[in-house]
Amino acid sequence: MYLKPPVRDFSSSYSISQLFGVNAKTYSKFNLPGHNALDIVVSDSKLGFGTPILAAHDGVVESMTYDVPHITRGNGLYILSHDNKFSTNYWHLSAFDVKVGQNVKAGQVIALMGNSGFVFPRPSPVCPHCGTHVHFGLKIHGKNNEYKGFVDPIPHMIGLGDKLPIYFNRNLYQGRSGDDVSWLQTILRLEGFAEDYDPIGYFGNKTRRDVSKLQVKYGIIPILGYFGSKTRDLVTKRWSSYYKNK
Repeated sequence: MYLKPPVRDFSSSYSISQLFGVNAKTYSKFNLPGHNALDIVVSDSKLGFGTPILAAHDGVVESMTYDVPHITRGNGLYILSHDNKFSTNYWHLSAFDVKVGQNVKAGQVIALMGNSGFVFPRPSPVCPHCGTHVHFGLKIHGKNNEYKGFVDPIPHMIGLGDKLPIYFNRNLYQGRSGDDVSWLQTILRLEGFAEDYDPIGYFGNKTRRDVSKLQVKYGIIPILGYFGSKTRDLVTKRWSSYYKNK
């Protein structure tokens, strides 16, 4: 499937504030191994508050939720694909522009970005627009994984030539954990591997297998499944928005 970004002028380098599978400590209280969506921000004088949110695909508005401000996920909605195979969700909205049961087209305005629900930093009288972003999730119906069916939207949104706000300042190997492991797992999916797991922030047997495949693909030796300096340099050059030509 292909998903259109849920905001205009989306940049994979600058619009993403939190990737899938990261921040394990925060999300453990929700019985999740990490962040189960993308957080997308807009830089303007109101921190993106009121920015139009766009449908990522054709479908029907499946449900809408009005929630307690600044305590839970806030205002949100789900769009179900016409084939019933997947849905996308959009949270922390400030206003809706659709109703339940309405058919929508990809790129259609469905809501406005906001900071309803639990966001950080919390809005305040001094900064009423703080915490503004859209939590954008992709759920595959019938999928049984650690994220209750949610999967990384990135491989369905970007391709070669796009960059991500990721960096690798250490070597990674079996047994290591952290946000950088989740970033690596996202990259492995973009490279055509990691099809049987989602970013989970733990470097296990499958990640080692796929790092080995990446090393074979690009002729990096030795082929050990160890994410060392040569492989880090390759991935950084290909996918990181922080890469600078020297």
